[in-house]
Order: sequence, then C-alpha cells, then structure tokens
Amino acid sequence: MDSEIKCSWSRIGLITLSVAVLLTAAACSTGEAETRRIVEQSGTKITVMDNTSESVYTKLQLEGIDKIEHVRGLDWADEDSIVVDKENRALKPETVEGQERYPHNLYLRDLPTGGETPLAEGSKNYGAAQLSPDRTHLLYMEMEDFAGFGFIMDLETGRSVKVNDMPFRSEEGKWADNGHFIFPDMEGAIRKADVNGTQETVVKPEGTYVHEVVQSGNTVYYVMGEDMGLYAYNTETQESREILQNVAWVIPSPDGSRLAIVKRTEPGEMVLMLTDTEGNEQQSRLAAGQQIYGTSWSPDGSKLAYSLTAADAGSDQDGVFITEVETGEQTQILSDIEASNPLRWSPSGKKLLAASAVLKDDAYQAITYVIRLS
Repeated sequence: MDSEIKCSWSRIGLITLSVAVLLTAAACSTGEAETRRIVEQSGTKITVMDNTSESVYTKLQLEGIDKIEHVRGLDWADEDSIVVDKENRALKPETVEGQERYPHNLYLRDLPTGGETPLAEGSKNYGAAQLSPDRTHLLYMEMEDFAGFGFIMDLETGRSVKVNDMPFRSEEGKWADNGHFIFPDMEGAIRKADVNGTQETVVKPEGTYVHEVVQSGNTVYYVMGEDMGLYAYNTETQESREILQNVAWVIPSPDGSRLAIVKRTEPGEMVLMLTDTEGNEQQSRLAAGQQIYGTSWSPDGSKLAYSLTAADAGSDQDGVFITEVETGEQTQILSDIEASNPLRWSPSGKKLLAASAVLKDDAYQAITYVIRLS
C-alpha cells in the first residue's frame, strides 16, 4: 500500500462476526441477579447480560460487558463505533513456522449492528491505531514486527500521509493535540508530525533509549536511561529536567494538572501513583502489582482505568480496574485478563474499551470487551 490510502466510504462492507457477550461481575457487588435478553444483529443472535448492581466500594455501576471475539478494539471513533484490527481472511495467508498467518487490517466497526467499514486494507499488516482528540484523524502504522511506519488518515476524505521516514516502535507515540502526533524515533530523537505529514525534531535528548513520549500543553514528558528517569521538556524555554526515577509510564490528566505515574518500586512490583506536574506525590499508592498496564484517564479526569497483574500468583486480583481518583475507591470490572492494548474511554466516559489475547489452538486469538458503565 502506498502512502495515500483511500478509505472505502462509498462501499460499506458489512462483515458480521460471531459475537458472544459476557458479563464479568464487579468485585464485591451486591449480588443482585443479572437480566438476560436476546437481540439479533444481522441475523446473529447475541445474549446480552445486564447488571445494575452497585459496587460496595464505589458509586460506579456496571451495566454490562460485550465480548467480541476475533477483533482487537483499538480506539473509539464515536460513542457507538470503534476502530478494530482483525485478520483479513479474504487475502492469501503466509505460512510462518508451519502456521497460516493472514494480514491484519483496520476497520471501523459499528457496535449496534456489528457492521464494518474498511479503513486500511491490503497484504501488509496495519495496526496501532489512535484517533486524534477531535476524532477527525487516525494515526495508524504499517507494521513490521514491533516497529513500523506511521500514517495519518483524514477520516473525512480517507486519504493518508506518511509521518516518518524511518521506522519507530509500534507501542510509542501519542497525539499532542488535534493536529500533531509526537513520537521517539529509533535514534533517540523526539519527533512531531502534523496531519499534512510535515515533520520536525522537537528535541534530541542526551541519553539512550528514549521512550514513553507524551505531550501535555507546553511540556513534553519522556523516560530515558537505565534508571528509567522521567524528564520534562519545556517547548518554550527548550530546557529539560529530570523529575522522577524508576518510571515505567506517565499519563497526564486531561486538564494537564497532574500525572498518573506507574513506577517500579522494587523487583516484581509496580505502583500506580498520582503526582503534580513537577513529580511531587499527591497519592502514593492507588494500586500495586507485578504489572500495571494500559492506564487511562476518564474524559472528565475523575477516574483511572488500568490492567493489573497481581504480585501473588494465587491472587484473584488480576484484571481491569477503575479507581475513583479523589477517594481512591476501586472497582474490578474484568477478572483474569491482561490487557494487550491501552484501555480507551468513550467520548462520554460511559464506556470503556479493553482488548486482550488468549492462546487457543496454538495461536493467539484477539478478544475485545466493551464495558458499559453508569
């Protein structure tokens, strides 16, 4: 596929998947019975299990969880549609180590109907999609193992422009604002590209392995070095300073006033904490475990969602959690899964998107969970 990809808006392919719907109850719920109902989408019957039980830990209510197999949900296009990555079985597979592998392509999936519109199709693998904050542009990557080339698609026209000349790691990069995407290249420079494909170097830090780059206002945060130092670069003064060490991930709040930090405190333990923009602790231990991944702020900044793997292998605390930021109250939303992508809130903050992968028949199968809250 060349650097301009035209979205097939004029032809909408309705590719209906077999969809199973699963409800995983929140931990310590009131124990009220779930309500089952049967709905039909494009000839496929789907069982939806609703739960209006209120957690004894928080005021958060879990309405239900829709489980969609064979697709990886990546981000919300709007309240009722998501961008998904799935195998394109209409194309010829490659045989790798005795297994057939189909190219992964990108689609816009309508949740009420299950219909899908192609976004980026072809014999190459496409993934790592992120919507701009205003939902008008899509960043995605042409994947080669764990790195690739980035493209920005104008969702109105379906046209794409290339954002980098050399590959960068597929897990890196974030939207800086509605018009710019920021990412570290493989040589340690922090780069930025606009929606027209114009590129610039923001800063070239004096260190090794620059990663976890994210911009909030005039500050670019990044992690660098063996001590996993968290640095803040001011785009106006063009000065960098180290504000914390042993940082795995940094996630600025929507208003930019504080940071959610995942910090490694000792071998085998990570802690989710809150700081101000200078790295000063505000809440030191919102959650702790062997791994904390996918942390995401709700749009109003009142909640944090994250995937946790407990330090104790025998614990039942693995899964997806939501924490009320001001009180620290916690609700387990999904159990016994590890998120394979960052968690994503819908624009309203009433839905949460989680993706996982399970080993089945010697191959990993993607599963998407759409969690409905009130």
